[in-house]
Amino acid sequence: MPDLRPKILLLFLPLLLVGIAFWAGSDYLTKQLLSFSYRTPDKLQADKLLQVLLKLNFTVIDLKIQEEQNFTQVQIKTANSIIKRLELEIPNSKFPEVAIAQKLGLYPQIKKLKRHQEIQIQIPLNLTAIKAEIEKKQGFSFIEVRTANSPLKKLNFALPITEVNMLEVMIAQLLNLSVEDVRQIISYQVKNQSRLKPQPKQRIQIEKAAKTEAISIIN
Repeated sequence: MPDLRPKILLLFLPLLLVGIAFWAGSDYLTKQLLSFSYRTPDKLQADKLLQVLLKLNFTVIDLKIQEEQNFTQVQIKTANSIIKRLELEIPNSKFPEVAIAQKLGLYPQIKKLKRHQEIQIQIPLNLTAIKAEIEKKQGFSFIEVRTANSPLKKLNFALPITEVNMLEVMIAQLLNLSVEDVRQIISYQVKNQSRLKPQPKQRIQIEKAAKTEAISIIN
C-alpha cells in the first residue's frame, strides 16, 4: 500500500503557511492600530498647534461645578447634538455660573448658565490631541478633543462610525481640518465590550445629528 503521508503533508503545508501568514499579519495590524494610543504628536510644537474657531449649538441638560484649590472644574452635558460633554477650567469665583458664561463669550446676553438652556457659542481653540474610543459591537466611536490655552479643555462627541479611515474623514469634516492634520494628533482605543448601550431612539438621534449637525470651524 503506497505511503500517503508525503502527499497529505504537501496538501496541508500551503494551508498551514497561509494560516501562519494571516495570523502574523493580523497580529501586526492590531499592534500597529493599538500602538496609535501611545503615539505622541511630537511634530506639533507650542507654536504649531492646530488652531480652529468653533461654532457650537447645544442644549445644556446637566451642569457640574467642582471647585479645586487653584481653579474650578466644570462639566456641561448636552442634548440634541452629537456633542455630548464639554469640560472647562475657570478661575475660582463666588458666582461660577456667571464666570462660565463670561469664559464662553456668552455674557452679557446670557448672564448665568443654567440647565435646559439653548446655547450658541463661538470659541477659538488650539487642538493638542484627539482620542477615539471605538466600540465595535455597538457601532459607535466616542471622540475626545483636547485643547490648550483655552477655558474649554475637552470636547466629547459620538459618531456612528467604527471604520478608521471613515472616522478620520468625519472628524476632519467636523473640525474643518485636513485628514493629514487629524492623523497628526489622533490616537485610538478599540473595544469589543461597550461602556454605553444606546437605545434605538438615542441611536437614531445621534445618527441624524451626525448627518445634520452644523459645526462650523474656521482655520
